[in-house]
Amino acid sequence: MEYFTRYDQLGSLELSPNGEFVAASVGQSGQYSLMVFSVKDKKIVGGVRMPDRMTVAEFHWVSDERLIYMTGAQFPGKRYATVTGEIFGVDRDGKGQQRLYGSWGAQQKTGTNMRVREATFAYAELLSMLRGDGRYVLIAEYPWKLKGNEYFNDPDAMPIYSRLDVRTGTKAKVGWVPLAGARLLVDNHDQVRFAVGRNEQQRLTAIWKAAADDAWSTFDLPGFDQETVRPRRFTKDDGAVYFTAAKQGEPFEALYRLDLTSQQVTKAAGFEASDVGGIIMDFADREIVGVYSLADSAEVQWLNPDDPAARLYQSLRRAFADQYVHIASTTQDGHLALAFVNSSVNPGEYYLFDTTKRSADFFLASRQWVDPRQMRPKEAVEVKARDGLVLHGYLTRPAGAGEHPLVVFPHGGPHGLYDDDSFEGDVQLLANRGYAVLQINYRGSGGYGVKFEEAGYREWGARMQDDVTDATLWAIEQKVTSADRICIFGASYGAYAALMGAVREPKMYKCAIGLAGVYDLELMLSSADVPRSRSGRAYLGDVLGNDKEQLRSRSPVYNANLIEAAVMLIHGEADWRADFEQATRMKAALEKNGKPVEWLALAGEGHGIYDEESRRQVYERVLDFLDRNLMRKGSGAAGQ
Repeated sequence: MEYFTRYDQLGSLELSPNGEFVAASVGQSGQYSLMVFSVKDKKIVGGVRMPDRMTVAEFHWVSDERLIYMTGAQFPGKRYATVTGEIFGVDRDGKGQQRLYGSWGAQQKTGTNMRVREATFAYAELLSMLRGDGRYVLIAEYPWKLKGNEYFNDPDAMPIYSRLDVRTGTKAKVGWVPLAGARLLVDNHDQVRFAVGRNEQQRLTAIWKAAADDAWSTFDLPGFDQETVRPRRFTKDDGAVYFTAAKQGEPFEALYRLDLTSQQVTKAAGFEASDVGGIIMDFADREIVGVYSLADSAEVQWLNPDDPAARLYQSLRRAFADQYVHIASTTQDGHLALAFVNSSVNPGEYYLFDTTKRSADFFLASRQWVDPRQMRPKEAVEVKARDGLVLHGYLTRPAGAGEHPLVVFPHGGPHGLYDDDSFEGDVQLLANRGYAVLQINYRGSGGYGVKFEEAGYREWGARMQDDVTDATLWAIEQKVTSADRICIFGASYGAYAALMGAVREPKMYKCAIGLAGVYDLELMLSSADVPRSRSGRAYLGDVLGNDKEQLRSRSPVYNANLIEAAVMLIHGEADWRADFEQATRMKAALEKNGKPVEWLALAGEGHGIYDEESRRQVYERVLDFLDRNLMRKGSGAAGQ
């Protein structure tokens, strides 16, 4: 069980500018410390060990001798650490550690003197390493909100950008951006001149400066869905900006080039069947040389196929066929690259690639205990929904020919997120135990264009649910499974889809499992963290609406009498996204209607099950529940 439920030992890796060292976040159970390895012999030569419940959230080399790192705190119920707003500096050998920024520990010792520095109640984001400097970095500061006597993260904060000394923590304000939650873009001279954020009406807005000292001006981007505009990079000559966005009349988000002088916008790259998923930079991290899509397979388009970085990618993609390749880091001169390789059966391996000798050497693995040869590959599938909409997804089959019991596994989110063909421990666990796993990107999912995503708005429990049903019917028609051996299992929105599936199709599913789910849409409008911000309330208004009768008709809590499947509910008592009351209401509704329910409430867990021991126990219960409901009598244990 632990083979599948343990988390990665590695977070991320980064080469030092001269290529002699690699910094890595290393740990277990999601708690990472910072370690520095010698490239020559892979020995640890320095680093910082984090105290209990603290983790390294992000780190970067400032020079060959100095690093900065951002910390996070592990709170009960959260797998991913909550960023504390703190930045630290440390020398490569672990000496010279200094708190540079944040609200904790305002008094810092410098040499033999005690210097009192005012605490900063804000979240900081790195904008630029100010290359060639080695002493300062440029950061964006997002001030926290004071409520009573406590400070809280403010999603509506307007950012300040400042220069930060990586030795002393001294900072100097450079400017600010008059947009809520703005994301900033620096040019090639490290000047902030472009930003996208929310205006007073909570609509996404683009602003720019013709020169660093000019005032901000609103930038008109006619014909683009402002909600999708995401700044990417300035061009090498600073005369234009690349951004990804959805254009009216175009089905998918693409990469566009905006000339800042003429204000002309031209399409630079895009894909026929999916959004642009990300960009590929040159070795200097200055110019975009290509874009990739991860919707179905690893497609790449090159803006400059002759760039050394593009040639390296092409070479590595040939060497690691049927896998994703990502250049995680390069040396300053580009002679050495750190490549991350992964696939649906490979959780991830790092290779050092010598661009001169064109040779790759294995360095470290994210989960060294996983043997990809024992894992089951995901197969890309295409399903046509009842209204003709084409849906994409993945099928993972267990070993052995013929039909298998099926677990329909809708993803959470729901909007903007999507299933891809990356490695997933829970999917591999189910396949290892004899279950086929079907993951469908129902309408509302990300990756397939803004129209596809918006097609799911106000369709929770309706057309979105029909898509999951149609994919299940497809699996039966394709003889992946038989009609009497299907369960639906999901987390968060996936749990909602699991229980609504049992409501809408009482004869289709033998069992339904909900983990950290939302079961009362009316309650969702007023509980947990989403409605606490203006942007969160606006989001709920867009995707759910406020028609009380409709919300109740699409809530499993108010339709428990229609459920015939065996039900299992799992919920963390400290859930901050789907209130624990969601689960207690669902349990009460099932019991009121005489429906048996298996119940597992977990103290200290939040939106998901993240403690590794808890994960092992939960999945033992889940497998037992599936075995009792799907494995035919006399068929033997799952996976045998």
